[in-house]
Amino acid sequence: MKNMSSWLKNGSFNEKDEYYTPPILVKPILEFLKPHSVVWCPFDTEDSEFVIQLTNAGHKVIYSHIWLGQDFFNYEPSEHYDYIISNPPFSLKLKVFERLYKLGKPFAMVCGLPILNYQEIGEFFLDKELQLLIVDKKVSFDGNTASFNNSYFCYNILPKDLMFYHLEHNNSGNNFIGSKMMANTIKKNEVKLNEII
Repeated sequence: MKNMSSWLKNGSFNEKDEYYTPPILVKPILEFLKPHSVVWCPFDTEDSEFVIQLTNAGHKVIYSHIWLGQDFFNYEPSEHYDYIISNPPFSLKLKVFERLYKLGKPFAMVCGLPILNYQEIGEFFLDKELQLLIVDKKVSFDGNTASFNNSYFCYNILPKDLMFYHLEHNNSGNNFIGSKMMANTIKKNEVKLNEII
């Protein structure tokens, strides 16, 4: 399996690794954070909905991304932070969880619930404290109906280990509001393509 650094440096792209969390899926975690916390968003740019909404909610956000030369597997902010919150690369989820538990900070990661079907994930969590914040809709990341539920896999954030959260809609069709990070990435790629052509 390629590591995160190599797949970006080599110019290859695993479409399963870059999904931009829409605003509606950021909202559920906000009410469980202590006011005025410092949050590290390790797979995010300034355009990430995590960065935008956490900042708007009064938190200080430290963001980092491999695109900015900050590889989660060998980078950690030098300043104090209270939480780690993001949507990790799908193909690296196990490595991400391994590092999160080594860091020992409270975290909340958006992941598809079907990852619980993977034997290696089940084996990994056998001796770990894990909390789940499950939203009641299959939230769309691109306006089309989602095929599975994405929810929060947490450590030391929720008041209970298993919680459910009601969303008003699933962010598809006329209700779709995409991530600013997704929109800006598409624009940047269009500019690069036009430069090539």
